[in-house]
Amino acid sequence: MRLVTGFALWLLLTWQVWGKPIEIALFEGGEGLAYFQRCAREFGEAACQGDPRISEKLRIRLLEGKPPEVTNASLPFDQLITRGKILALDRWLDGPNWDGSGRWRDDFLPGSLDRFRVGGHTYGIPLQYTVQACYYNRANFRLHGWSVPKTWEEWVDLCDRVEASNQAALAFQGRYTYYVSPLIQHCYYYLAGPQAYADQFALKPGSFDNPAMREALERVQDLARHHFQAGALGMSHTEAQLEFLQGHAAMLVCGSWFKSEMGDKIPGDFELAEFALPPPAASRVPPAAQVGAGYFFVFSESAQPARGVDYLRLMTSRSRAAELVAAQDLPVAIRGANRELSSDLEGLRQILASSQASFGEGLSVTHPGMSQVWADVRFDLLQGKGTPAELARRLEDAAGRLSRGDSEGALYPWRPWLLLGAVAGLALLGRSPGQPQTSNLRRLPWSDALWLAGPPFVLYALFFWLPGLSALLASGCEWDGLSAPIWVGAANFSHLLQNSPRFWQALGNNLFLMACIPTMITIWSLLFAVLLQPDQPGHRFLRALYFLPNLLGIGAILIWQQIYHPQGPLNRLLGLDNFTWLSQDHLYPSMLPLALWSAGGFQLVLCSAALSQVPSELIDAARLEGANRWQQFWAVSWPSLRGTVLAGYFLLLIGAVKSFETIWLFTNQEPTSQVHVLGTLLVQTAFSELKLGEATALAVILLMLVLALQRALNQLEQE
Repeated sequence: MRLVTGFALWLLLTWQVWGKPIEIALFEGGEGLAYFQRCAREFGEAACQGDPRISEKLRIRLLEGKPPEVTNASLPFDQLITRGKILALDRWLDGPNWDGSGRWRDDFLPGSLDRFRVGGHTYGIPLQYTVQACYYNRANFRLHGWSVPKTWEEWVDLCDRVEASNQAALAFQGRYTYYVSPLIQHCYYYLAGPQAYADQFALKPGSFDNPAMREALERVQDLARHHFQAGALGMSHTEAQLEFLQGHAAMLVCGSWFKSEMGDKIPGDFELAEFALPPPAASRVPPAAQVGAGYFFVFSESAQPARGVDYLRLMTSRSRAAELVAAQDLPVAIRGANRELSSDLEGLRQILASSQASFGEGLSVTHPGMSQVWADVRFDLLQGKGTPAELARRLEDAAGRLSRGDSEGALYPWRPWLLLGAVAGLALLGRSPGQPQTSNLRRLPWSDALWLAGPPFVLYALFFWLPGLSALLASGCEWDGLSAPIWVGAANFSHLLQNSPRFWQALGNNLFLMACIPTMITIWSLLFAVLLQPDQPGHRFLRALYFLPNLLGIGAILIWQQIYHPQGPLNRLLGLDNFTWLSQDHLYPSMLPLALWSAGGFQLVLCSAALSQVPSELIDAARLEGANRWQQFWAVSWPSLRGTVLAGYFLLLIGAVKSFETIWLFTNQEPTSQVHVLGTLLVQTAFSELKLGEATALAVILLMLVLALQRALNQLEQE
């Protein structure tokens, strides 16, 4: 009987586990899912699904203890590996590959498995390979007799010769500072060597403030100062790529996605070619490819981790990987598969074939706490706002604080009290000095009052007070979104208010926008509403034209990106030479015309509607009394307008408090500390630095500011 029962339990368990397909949860981007779904069908009993927001969804599933078998989502895998959430793959890597033609480990290019090798074990499997290279037009080089440089010094000399021919040397995506990271990483790797480069990922003391790092920063700063195309610091990635394809610049540093992204923009006579970023002449480091791989992981707590590994073995087999290269014309980390790259990408194939190692992946991936300091250092490097020695020192200090887990100390001991006083003052301003009104509910029987007030109160508590209370509790925790929260009390608030220069900078930026944008739009729209009265010719057309940008939404931002282009219409109109309007140095002044253009129409409609309700008899009477147009407006129209104008002003003020979308888009999701507002700082803290408790504390502060401001404005409106 026991034997039968045991067999039945074994059969039930086997059916529960092996009867279910494995789950493959992937990020769905521009490369699509066709290849991975085809591999899933061949594998059998595998469900492959993609989602652009898979990273956020997997965080929740990890907390629930229900992860899929396989993913390539953007998660803090270094932390997950440390906590034992990711399966070590050494046993399978040392075994046969899917085709049975050799060891699985030997199918990968040199160094490609090292990125997620921790404690002597390998956890991540690479597939797509983003190779950094310098792109050029072979026909242009042949016409001028230029040759491919072998050293950094030869590259700089080539830039001088290109510029002597009245052509820009390097197109560059300077508006988004992280595009300079490959140049910094490249120089440092070849100057310091592989071990010193790896020491930065371990945050070892002295791994940032050293002669090699200072020299790397100096070389990149000199290249940016002397050889980047004029206006490059105000260009996005697509704008810089178009400058290169249109022949305005001879070279472009970019990843291997370039052809896939710009394929339909490449002219028919453009002979696309690539060469490896050249090392400094003094370097003795063997050739290495600078890459960023798409890594895949198996969760150790998934239902069938071993079968997830088998899917990865199939997906990375040489024959299937060759099919992927041929279909997408993108390199992969699998030996022999890159022969299928097109002739346009022969340079990339040669880079991979000649490399004896690989390096890449920025520190912000491994240590999210370094993401903001790196963004600020890169920006200051490009803008020439700091010497290489100063910038290296900043990186060293930040790495030291992160490794020790400490902060800079109480930098602002009195500011929290000033902020608290300001919030209390706004709240008290919103109190009515009059007698409180007696609620009519008190005159009703308690049962009737309960039926009337009970459901709204329950809904209000459910959708406002409970989320608010949960947010308040979360703000008192240290939480990375992966493990259980740790209660720390008021530590998050203390850090933000006393220790965080970013918070006070963001708050100051919010106050600037709140002071400028609503006031400017309100005055301008009110003026237009007064001038465009029904008795004025063409008033309907002019009002519709003024309101049109309100219908564009984010499209308005895209239009102004073109207007603000360094070679765009605004600079040509003003006679400015490649002024970088959208550089983060000039971002806020550039936002003001955009805000006026895109949001003024709504305020104009409100003011025009209120003006139309002013009795014409009163205006005629004022005119008969000898009042001029200004007196008519101030004595007759304004009392009727005031409530509407204040309501519109309040809406604009709330929008200025948020001010998220424009900054987030103009900086391509990487604002520096000097342009953060509270909204962007919240997102940066939560999703880039994985400090969800601190981000929630920031949200609580923002909510208190909004509520206090609302009470004050409501009182002003009543008065």
